Amino acid sequence: MFFKFIILVVSISSLVKGDNYATYPQVPKTASYNGFADPIIDVLPDCAKECVKYSTGNTPCPNWDTGCLCVMPQWSGLVGQCIAKNCTGSDVQSARYWATSLCSTVGANTWWMPASISTMLSTAAEGAAEITTISDKTARSWVVASGSSDTNIITESSGVAESGFESSVNNTNNNSSSIVSSVASSAASFTESTSNMAVLGASGLGGAIICLLASFLV
Repeated sequence: MFFKFIILVVSISSLVKGDNYATYPQVPKTASYNGFADPIIDVLPDCAKECVKYSTGNTPCPNWDTGCLCVMPQWSGLVGQCIAKNCTGSDVQSARYWATSLCSTVGANTWWMPASISTMLSTAAEGAAEITTISDKTARSWVVASGSSDTNIITESSGVAESGFESSVNNTNNNSSSIVSSVASSAASFTESTSNMAVLGASGLGGAIICLLASFLV
């Protein structure tokens, strides 16, 4: 058991490097709703405003950490599903535009969700043209310090574990070790660089790792 513990520590250390965290834009460490909702809630269509207020309790992220929330499919899936059910046409496209723009601004470069939810959003858009710019509205400035301009793209895959998402919907109060297992399972279906892991690591993965390590000792 102790040998497995050592192997786990070494493996995690090789993936998450603290000196990468500073390369990503920094955001305020406080939020009224959460770090995803606060910057864009004023410019979102009314039908989507309540959707982004979902509790972040099914993630290992601090609720203020925008970049971390952007790459949590179990949370983004709930938000996306809500938008798909409550919005239609251009309102869906507008919500997607603001969400993806926000995630790009904070260095995550994707709004990561299960493929089935992405399909639901496309269906709800009902053929409305994709929105690539909105000139009459401005989201709140959310980045408080610049990071490196050399960001990396996390590629979305259609192979997200659907069961992992459904489990998170039904068990939003799962303990941290269960959450980490779900995230790790989903993450296996995505292509991402080591520095992309820093987005997750800087945003609360440390606490989740501690819980995971603790589970190996009991």
